[in-house]
Amino acid sequence: MSNDEASSGSSDYVEWKGWVDQTAFGFLSAGEAAYFTSELKDVRVDPDGIRDVLEIGYGNGAFLAYCRSKGWNVTGTELDPGLVQAGIDSGYEVFSADRMHMLAGRSFDLIAVFDVLEHIGQEAVPSFLTELSLTLREGGRMLFRFPNADSWLGNPLQNGDPTHVTAIGYLKMTFFALQSGLEIVTFRGARRHGFATSFANGSYALIAGPVIAVSAWIKRALYFPGLPIVLSTSNVVCVVRRGAAVSPDSGHDL
Repeated sequence: MSNDEASSGSSDYVEWKGWVDQTAFGFLSAGEAAYFTSELKDVRVDPDGIRDVLEIGYGNGAFLAYCRSKGWNVTGTELDPGLVQAGIDSGYEVFSADRMHMLAGRSFDLIAVFDVLEHIGQEAVPSFLTELSLTLREGGRMLFRFPNADSWLGNPLQNGDPTHVTAIGYLKMTFFALQSGLEIVTFRGARRHGFATSFANGSYALIAGPVIAVSAWIKRALYFPGLPIVLSTSNVVCVVRRGAAVSPDSGHDL
């Protein structure tokens, strides 16, 4: 594939994802801010809290904006040249994902990887995770979100994107972590968007969410007893760390 073809493919993907309007780059809605706050509330870091953040694959820049609103120092990487330029134009410290060497000597309290692992061939995932772990500060955490391969609910997200090449569930993630010298702290369902996003989303989280959770608990008890997989959400979140061996939190979502 020529460079022009690769650029065209990247541009098509950005347009398909709805990121083509660069004037909206870094827009943080109240709903997204509430979602990120909820997603991070059980991510434990060192006693001084979060100071430095790295986001891999920042997309339209919403999480970059969230970090800025918290007063955190945030660095981002992206594949698409247009999104890299949009980040630079918005005053963020960002660079192309093929220049990871620029992270040498840097360290972060939090590394956020939303919707990226599924784009990486599974043979390359361990080395990718190992490279990231070298920049993780003592007591820091890495947070991953990806389509849930343990449930049919994840199929539309996993199979609906032509750039997704690796389906990941709980067991496969434990293998990747083992290969990378990382330890799973939490493996759970992604948080639901609530009333801050819309009345419909809030009502769904309030009413349908508990019903789905109970149904998923019954199915897991019947078919996968003792296996901490998630059956109730389309996306899952996995938090990992470096350090002493630990087991995943017992308080994961169903």
